[in-house]
Amino acid sequence: MLIEFNIENFLSFKDFTTLSMVASKPFKEHMESHVISLGTSIDLLKSAVIYGNNASGKSNLLEALGFMKAMVLNSFRDALLEENEKRFPLEKFALNTQSLKDSSFFEVSFIQNKVKYRYGFEIDYNLVVAEWLFHSTTKEVYLFKRNRQEIEINKSAFNEALGKEEDIKENVLFLSLLATLGKPLSTQIVEWFKKVNFINGNHDLGHKLYTIERLKSDKTFLGWVLRFLRELEISNISTIEEDFSEINIENLKEKEKDEEILNLLTSINKIQSRQRKRDQIVTFHRIYDENNILVDTIPFNFDTQESEGTKKLLYLLGPWFDTLQNGKILVIDELDSRLHSQLTLRLIDFFHQFNFSNAQLVFAAHDVALLNKETFRRDQIWFVEKNQFGASELYSLGGFKTDTVRNKSAFDKNYLEGKFGAIPYFGHEKELIETLYGKR
Repeated sequence: MLIEFNIENFLSFKDFTTLSMVASKPFKEHMESHVISLGTSIDLLKSAVIYGNNASGKSNLLEALGFMKAMVLNSFRDALLEENEKRFPLEKFALNTQSLKDSSFFEVSFIQNKVKYRYGFEIDYNLVVAEWLFHSTTKEVYLFKRNRQEIEINKSAFNEALGKEEDIKENVLFLSLLATLGKPLSTQIVEWFKKVNFINGNHDLGHKLYTIERLKSDKTFLGWVLRFLRELEISNISTIEEDFSEINIENLKEKEKDEEILNLLTSINKIQSRQRKRDQIVTFHRIYDENNILVDTIPFNFDTQESEGTKKLLYLLGPWFDTLQNGKILVIDELDSRLHSQLTLRLIDFFHQFNFSNAQLVFAAHDVALLNKETFRRDQIWFVEKNQFGASELYSLGGFKTDTVRNKSAFDKNYLEGKFGAIPYFGHEKELIETLYGKR
């Protein structure tokens, strides 16, 4: 479970920034459904939503967490690349001369197997500047601390790292090295990062393949999907293998005399014959007679005959099911794009109400219909906006004073009125009109 994520000097985030999943103790709303009670000093939130103007930095915040995951999983592998490819794909805050010289900071606190960990690193373009790992039982204790190539190891609590200090390269994370060597605790930490999954809500390709495979192999998942899609009047779903259309070379020879073209088409035929057949989803819709009596069902080609919103919803249900079933963390940019507000609300409500594995959801959105006290607690709602220097700033609705926002406040109305900031502002109307129409 994610407790807190911190970044500094990455993309549009110049200053130290924190996204916290810790439930605020003074807030008592939705305690039963929206909060993961751990029986410790902290409770965690099941979800967090991030609002903000276009280009404010919402996507950059989620990308920062994705970048950290990629560094942990890939830094050892990437160190084996050619010398000119070893540079980290790091994008520092570009609008400040000092930021371009400084290192970038990433840190995450989380719970894995009932133990709290805090892991982080600072990196420059081609080296690890610092790295650290702490765990907490009764109090927080370091497991290792790194300053460039100098590594200090807690011999009693982290003896799996002993003797490996001299093996580390300047552009490899020590945690990644230890996990690659099969060290148990380090592997456990890396496994937590693997449970953080990312989806771009504007593009379905990555999770589409996962959902189709799951529909083919998991009858329980198929039944769950059908129940979810009932209100869209889809009565059944099946998957079929779609053959690539082969080119009839013999027929073409009678019409086409160009040998180069025929050779090219022959090569294409050979390549396609070796390719894996594509999986195609077929949905079934009910047909009624003139008396509105059900008489049959008709198959629809899912990719060509269903709406973009229906396609997005179905493909999203694969990772949604997996996240809830296995207690993972799902991070989605633009969850609400192409979805009706009521569908998005139903997904979120289901995540809150029937989340029995301590799964978590973090997503960016624009749909103000989601911004209400029935759907979210105040501490679950975050805003991003850019300051006068072009840097993104993140802040929580839970941080506003009670004279500005109360639990009974209309969150959406107050947001649209600009009370929380992070909304589009169009100035210079006069100049825009004159440019469009000329002076009138």
